[in-house]
Amino acid sequence: MLRKIKNNAFARNSLILFSGSMVNNVLNYIFHLVVGRMVSIEVYGETESLISLMTIISVPAATLIMVMTRYAAEYKAQNDKKRSYELLKYFNKKVLRYGTPIFIAAIFITPYVSSFLNIESNIPLFIVWSSMLLSLFSSGAYGMLSGWQKFKEAGWALIGGGGLKLISALGFIALGIKLNGLMFSFFLSAVSTYVISLICLKFIFKAKESGDYEIKKIDLGPIKNTVATFFMGNLAINALGNTDMVLAKHNLSDIEAGQYGALTIVSKIIFFATGVVASVLFSMSAEHNHKKANTEKLFFGALYLMMAVSAISAAIYFIAPGLILFILFGAKYSAVADYLGWFAIMVVLFSVVNLTMQYLLSLHQTKVVYGLLSVAILEAIAILFLGHTISAILTIGIVAQVVALVGSLPFIFKSLQKYE
Repeated sequence: MLRKIKNNAFARNSLILFSGSMVNNVLNYIFHLVVGRMVSIEVYGETESLISLMTIISVPAATLIMVMTRYAAEYKAQNDKKRSYELLKYFNKKVLRYGTPIFIAAIFITPYVSSFLNIESNIPLFIVWSSMLLSLFSSGAYGMLSGWQKFKEAGWALIGGGGLKLISALGFIALGIKLNGLMFSFFLSAVSTYVISLICLKFIFKAKESGDYEIKKIDLGPIKNTVATFFMGNLAINALGNTDMVLAKHNLSDIEAGQYGALTIVSKIIFFATGVVASVLFSMSAEHNHKKANTEKLFFGALYLMMAVSAISAAIYFIAPGLILFILFGAKYSAVADYLGWFAIMVVLFSVVNLTMQYLLSLHQTKVVYGLLSVAILEAIAILFLGHTISAILTIGIVAQVVALVGSLPFIFKSLQKYE
């Protein structure tokens, strides 16, 4: 088996990328759990709401990684390091040109966002905007590594960023710098990822002196629609999975927002445990679809596996919610233990929605993303005006996931009919 993986470039690269991503995910989860134990419930609520906000506004960076990877892969095929260098330089100029005005605009609206989230200081949001601007530059370097199939180096960039974030967060908490320090740890993580990526790209910087041309413009051409669709899809999924936490900080008391954050993080263990199933399904289904092969068995196999793991996890969350919260966070969140099973149900539904979207995108069935984005917007409006308790936000969240799933079914049925 090991020899087969070693001799198969696709399997080898997939394993390397998967390993790096999983280590980074584990480091991120340790960050959430350790912070939840070490800070007050109020600070934890502020932290999780800002992290959720960062997740939503990170969609452009994720899309830029896709664009850079696509073009870098072309130059890799030609072994053209000089043009790769020019591409990265061109990319950074564009980020500076369009990202800077957005960053300045974000600075101006910071007092209003802080007020909306019931956060007294503007400093945490200044750090968030700075981290997001830096992540745009980092996405270019990371995408270049991916395009050149430097998956091991890309993995180390992620792990380095995740490790520094955890270590710096512990240091800031020990110094008594709570929310500002935790947000600054994300900035340091972005710096680390960017620096490591640039170091790993030294092979293209060595070629810059011999370059005698400059990239004037990138024509998205055949991938323009794909990029737009993936942007909308990522935005829809991130909004469906994170808007509730952002608005919980606005609608709930500081204590309740912190409790909501803890329940969200614990229940999302299910999503992170099963999310790899959706990623694998997307890759394999896209390959089968390209070969005009049947993808029905792949979809139902992935769905059954996800539901089996999710059902067992949700049952445990219903049976021993207090014990789970105590093991992960101590006794401070025991008052809301009864909600945990229902949070697990919401996350299971969200996981299935994500699975169906990944499957449909792999088949180039793109219209579903607009429906999901509409549901996310309606969910946000409902929570804003009606979600004034934990149970109310939870109910709206569950209903939104059900609607999103039901709305996806016609697209699933239509895709499967061609195999009948």
